[in-house]
Amino acid sequence: MRRVWRFTAVVALLALLAPTVALPASVVEVEVQIPMSERVDTTGMRRLLVAGFRSGSHPSVDLDTETIDSLRSLLRKNTRFEVLDVEAMPLPEQPLADAVRNTAYWKRLSQRYNADLIIGGTVDFVVTDESGFMEQDYISDLTGHRQRQTVWVERESFKLDLRLYFFRGATGDLIYEDAFSQETMFTGKGNDDLTILHESIEAVGEGILSIITPRTRTETRYLFTE
Repeated sequence: MRRVWRFTAVVALLALLAPTVALPASVVEVEVQIPMSERVDTTGMRRLLVAGFRSGSHPSVDLDTETIDSLRSLLRKNTRFEVLDVEAMPLPEQPLADAVRNTAYWKRLSQRYNADLIIGGTVDFVVTDESGFMEQDYISDLTGHRQRQTVWVERESFKLDLRLYFFRGATGDLIYEDAFSQETMFTGKGNDDLTILHESIEAVGEGILSIITPRTRTETRYLFTE
């Protein structure tokens, strides 16, 4: 615990103005760990299959393969599941709404790999040139005063859009779905798209994990002390 601020002077003054009001002398900031249950009941599920992803186009990154690798790594490190290291089968070749409700397909996939839980989805990763003129403040060497100038700044934006579908292996039913988005801006050009993709998936990792495994959330509370 650490002391945030003291009310000593304020309390003394207010005590003169309103002596019947009891005020605290200080406030203590504490961090509280709040347990959170998983959103999907995975009781009895042990073997997890990360299936294929329907992906957007990218000039240099295989979004399907890299997303699968990143999710497998995340789930192996942070869950109790046995994450299967097998060939990832794609979503059925049909409209997405029909594919995720194709229970026969997902049940066959489960039987093929003996998987209790299957995760598939869609992924898009868009790189946008955000270069342009910007206002910047600087200190003049001549006058020592703060001045403003317009400069050209090269920037790139990277946006991840990831939608995950969770299927029960025994029945092939869709039991949960969720969407995650992460956008990052970098100054300069020539950034490593592959590295940023994996970092973006890691950034939304806590939200992904909270779907199938219990987590804890840290919150700040303030306690009044005398």
